[in-house]
Amino acid sequence: MKRDDLLLEQWKMSSELHRHEDRLVWQRFNYFVALTGILISGLGLVLTQNNVEAEERKIALFFISLFGLLVSVIFLLMFKRAQYYHHYRITQAKEAEKALQVDGEQVLTVYTEKLTKGAIKANPFCWIFGCISTNNLIFVLTLIVTLCWLLGFGYVVIVLSA
Repeated sequence: MKRDDLLLEQWKMSSELHRHEDRLVWQRFNYFVALTGILISGLGLVLTQNNVEAEERKIALFFISLFGLLVSVIFLLMFKRAQYYHHYRITQAKEAEKALQVDGEQVLTVYTEKLTKGAIKANPFCWIFGCISTNNLIFVLTLIVTLCWLLGFGYVVIVLSA
């Protein structure tokens, strides 16, 4: 097998693993959104129950917000790890693209070529958010939810200690 064939196979594997990781990130994010929705529904249910004593309500709020915070931190760490894999796979594919040449010219530019300003203007998402990657967007959203759970948990702890 020739060197160019190996480089092409490396590029294909890196690209496929990159796409696979991207699908996994979206799948994990769907689980995170579903679980967070269930926990927020639980919070709403506890807050709207009139027949529950105040102490029982506080304890339920404490455990729901604690679990929400723990779940958010775990998913935040998972998404950070996914960012590292995403960057690693792109770097692998870029290196293979740079090394794989035909007649001294680079033929693959899927990962090495930057978006042009025209492409950014044509894509309203890029125009508004600066073309952040899926992994970065999901990480930021998860970070925001984690901070909300942290604030909610802190509030419940303060209310419990009062």
